[in-house]
Amino acid sequence: MRLRVSRLWRRLREAPADRERRVLVQAIRQLPRDCGDVFLLCRFAGLSLEQISEHLGIDQQAIEARLAEALVRLSRAVDEAGVRGASEGA
Repeated sequence: MRLRVSRLWRRLREAPADRERRVLVQAIRQLPRDCGDVFLLCRFAGLSLEQISEHLGIDQQAIEARLAEALVRLSRAVDEAGVRGASEGA
């Protein structure tokens, strides 16, 4: 089965709009493509790291590194936008 990252991306963009989602979508857009693809396949398609490795034809250590980089960048973007503090205080 060939998954299309563009289809996953479209689902995320079409989700109900709120500030947290807008910040996350913008942060995902700013990820390097290889990191963004791995993040979307893992978090939105629910593929395991092994499945992503097979799907993209990249070794699993590279997948792990790309996912870690994506998570660090997204976490930083959310922190900088102040989203976590706003939603935790609500």
